[in-house]
Amino acid sequence: MRISDKGLLFSMVFLVAYTLALEPAEARWELWETDSTYAEVGANLQLMTAYVYLGDLGDAAGVGEDAGLGGAVGRLEWSFDLGSRVDVDIHNRFFWQASTLPTEFLFQGFGVSAGADRRLDTELELIDGETTRLTHDLDRAVVALYYDAADIYLGRQAIRWGVSELFPVADRFAPLSPFELDTLQRRGIDAARVVTHISPSLEFDFVAADRGDSEPLALAGRAEYFGSRIDAYGGFGRFWQRLSAMGGVSLLAGHWKFFGEGEALWNLDTEELDRPRATLGAQRVSMDWQLGAEYHYNGFGAARDENYLVSLERPEFARGESYFLGRHYAGLNGFYFFEAGWALGGGAIANVVDPSVVVFPAVEYEIEEQFSIRAGAYVGFGESAGGGGENGGIGGLAFPSEYGAGSDLYFLQATAFF
Repeated sequence: MRISDKGLLFSMVFLVAYTLALEPAEARWELWETDSTYAEVGANLQLMTAYVYLGDLGDAAGVGEDAGLGGAVGRLEWSFDLGSRVDVDIHNRFFWQASTLPTEFLFQGFGVSAGADRRLDTELELIDGETTRLTHDLDRAVVALYYDAADIYLGRQAIRWGVSELFPVADRFAPLSPFELDTLQRRGIDAARVVTHISPSLEFDFVAADRGDSEPLALAGRAEYFGSRIDAYGGFGRFWQRLSAMGGVSLLAGHWKFFGEGEALWNLDTEELDRPRATLGAQRVSMDWQLGAEYHYNGFGAARDENYLVSLERPEFARGESYFLGRHYAGLNGFYFFEAGWALGGGAIANVVDPSVVVFPAVEYEIEEQFSIRAGAYVGFGESAGGGGENGGIGGLAFPSEYGAGSDLYFLQATAFF
C-alpha cells in the first residue's frame, strides 16, 4: 500500500483541525464513587503529520529522497481506587501509522522508541502493511498495594530511574528515544516492584522485570536519598548479560540544578569490564523559561564513524539501551513560555567527534488545558552521505557523520485530553 505525500499530509491536517475544533471536554469521567472506592476513565489522543527528507540516503536505498508520514496514538486510561490499600490502572493503547516509507526507515515520529520484549504479548495487529500499521495493546495493567512497610506494584507498568533529561543513563526499563514525539506515556513493561520508605528522605526500590522468552529477568535495586538541596541514588542490577553499578546526584542552588550520573558495566559473556556511561549537566528553571545543558559519554558507541554501521547492528541499539552511535555528545534544551498559552523552544544534540548536530526547534500553543498544537522539526547538520568516510555506508554511500547523513523531519502535532 502506497500513499501519496499530498494525500497523507492533507488527511492528517484535516484530523488535527477537526480535533482542535471539538468543544472542550472534561479531562476524566467518573464511573462510580462510594465512601471507600472510586473509579474513573480518561482519554488522550495525539495526531501527527510530517514531511521527511532523506536526500541521497533515500535515493541510494531506492525509497526516494522525500516522503510523507502520519501517525496517531490514543489511550483510554482506567483508574480504580479500591480503598486505602489497593489501586488498579489499565490502559488501552491504540497506535496508527501511515507512511510512504517502509518502517525500517522511520527513525523519528511516533513509536520509534524500542519496545520491550514480553512473554505475554497483548499487542493486536489490526492492520500490518508495508507502510501502514494499526495496533491495539494493553499497555498498562498494574495493581498497586499500599502497606505501612512498602508499596508493591505488580503487572504492566512504566518505570523511570535517573536524573538526566537528554542523555539518561539509569533509565534502563523503558527508555524513550530522543526522537520520540509521543512522550505522554512511556511503554509499559511487565514487572514486580517494591518501594520501601525507610524515612521521609530515604527509600529503597527493587524491580524484577520481564525481558521476553529468550532473556533472563532484569533484576535491580537502588537506594535514593531526598534532601533539601541534594538528592542522590546508588544501585546495582543485571540487565541482559551485564551487571550494572550505577549512581547519581543532583544539587539545587537557587534556580539552578546541577546533576551527574554514571554506570559501570561487567560483561558476563567476556568476563571483563565494558566501557562505562556517564552524563553531567545543569538546568536553570524560572517561571518564564527553562534551559539545560548536558555532556554524555556513551560506552556503547563507536569511537570513529567507520564503525557506525556496527553500532546500528548492536543489540544495545536495537533494545533501546542507547540511541547514540558514537562516544561523546553534548546537548542543549530549553523553552520560553509566553502569555496566552504560547511557548517557544527546542534543543540540539551534537556528536562532538564527527562533528555533526541535530537541532529540534518547536513552537507550541495550548488551547485551554485540554488541547495543544505543536509545530517543529528535527534537522541534521554535518557531512552528508556520500561525502567521505571509510565504512561503505548504505547503497555504496559513505556514512561519515551521525546526523549529517540522516533524515530531516518537519512535523505538526496535536494533543487532546478528554
